[in-house]
Amino acid sequence: MIKTDNDILYNRIKNVVGFYRSDKFKKWFHEQFPGLQQHHCFGSFSQSIKTSDYCSIPVNEEMHKEAEKDKSNFAIEHLPNLINILQMYIHYLENKK
Repeated sequence: MIKTDNDILYNRIKNVVGFYRSDKFKKWFHEQFPGLQQHHCFGSFSQSIKTSDYCSIPVNEEMHKEAEKDKSNFAIEHLPNLINILQMYIHYLENKK
């Protein structure tokens, strides 16, 4: 249900990020953030179809529960973190030989 500006932004982003899967990204992600869970910031479209792996951030169990309670505010609040992770991955790819 759309209630706030964050809900509107969340839904606009969710509808364009796609369903991209990347085993290489997931492997890199878990190497960078061992012991943390990979949270898909823009959720899923059904129980089995999550949004893009590239739109995820590392969270501990408590943060994951917080994210599930208020998905849109959590996602928008953590957009800078998501962008930093994408920059880290791009840097990794550019320096990979």
